[in-house]
Amino acid sequence: MIKLLWWLLEIFDDNWGYSTSIQKRYKVGDKVLISSLQDSPCGFKVGQEVTIDEIGRHDYLIENSEYELAVVYQHQLCDIGKKR
Repeated sequence: MIKLLWWLLEIFDDNWGYSTSIQKRYKVGDKVLISSLQDSPCGFKVGQEVTIDEIGRHDYLIENSEYELAVVYQHQLCDIGKKR
């Protein structure tokens, strides 16, 4: 049910990951892509699949398939299937 509600909400407001009251957060272990919305380089290629290792209040510790780590903000990530 919650996935259906998020899907409906994203149709009307895809907030692009910016801090809003409807911001969807990722969980540890989620697989996501590096977004093209980069305000500071994170060292990974746009569209590269990464895994969330740790979450903070506004940022994430991510890891790629070569076990390289980086810290990124919410707007620097997007769901798999949503390439921005």
